[in-house]
Amino acid sequence: MKKLLVFFILAPVIALSAPYPATSTSALTAPEKGLYFLHKGFTVKTEGSDWIPVSKSEKSLLDTVRFAAKDKPKNGSLSIRTDKVSKTASLEIYTRKWMRDYPNYGFEVLSAKNFNLNGSPALVVDMLSRSKNKQIRQVILKNEDRVAIMTCLDDQANFKSSLKQCNQIMKSFSWNVTEKPVEK
Repeated sequence: MKKLLVFFILAPVIALSAPYPATSTSALTAPEKGLYFLHKGFTVKTEGSDWIPVSKSEKSLLDTVRFAAKDKPKNGSLSIRTDKVSKTASLEIYTRKWMRDYPNYGFEVLSAKNFNLNGSPALVVDMLSRSKNKQIRQVILKNEDRVAIMTCLDDQANFKSSLKQCNQIMKSFSWNVTEKPVEK
């Protein structure tokens, strides 16, 4: 009887704990800290923006993470997708194919520029789809055998506002540093 009484007293306390360590309110799950995506090979922070990760309603074939404003998730968005590529392929070779295909999909390339983002070679491409009244900024980064494609998208009239939030998040992107095992 005493054990049963202790169980009923402690059961509500036990039920309030997280089912797995670091799965509820933790720095590991807070998107503003950037550790939320460590398992995907990168970190990205939402600190300084009012955007949060948005859950996907349907399962995507592409492993994509999407961010949008807390109060207006249907407006502008930022998606981050990663791909595996050959280690020997340069960023220029990888993106050259994409650049040729953009006009076929109705995009007018406004500008393309190489730069460095947190120590990684990157390419920023600004595009416009006049038929759909959408504006896009893509930032493509390569690290060894991985490529990340960050895409900021919104209606042309609202793009400037969304771009500010997207740039804030994109600037925080960094690949995880993996140490190579010491060979004996």
